[in-house]
Amino acid sequence: MPHELQLDEACRRLHLPAGTVLHCHAGQLWLTRETPADAGASPHIVLQPGQRHRVAHAGPHFLTHLRSSGRAVRCSVELPTPGRARRGVFSWR
Repeated sequence: MPHELQLDEACRRLHLPAGTVLHCHAGQLWLTRETPADAGASPHIVLQPGQRHRVAHAGPHFLTHLRSSGRAVRCSVELPTPGRARRGVFSWR
């Protein structure tokens, strides 16, 4: 079951398991992943309405809207099937 999100001004920090799919429905969604200092630069991804991104590495991810899009982001978070992920790994922080 997808979790619906609406992002206005705030940046959200989500702990996401690998295999999670983020779907952008409205606005422009910007996301990046927290990486250790020795792992190099964090990826910066921008999704337009209708686009999606599959999370490759579990861990903290940051999501917000791009103000230039002029509207709040509406997106959904689709967690991997229960057999492929641990329970309780999705959390707001």
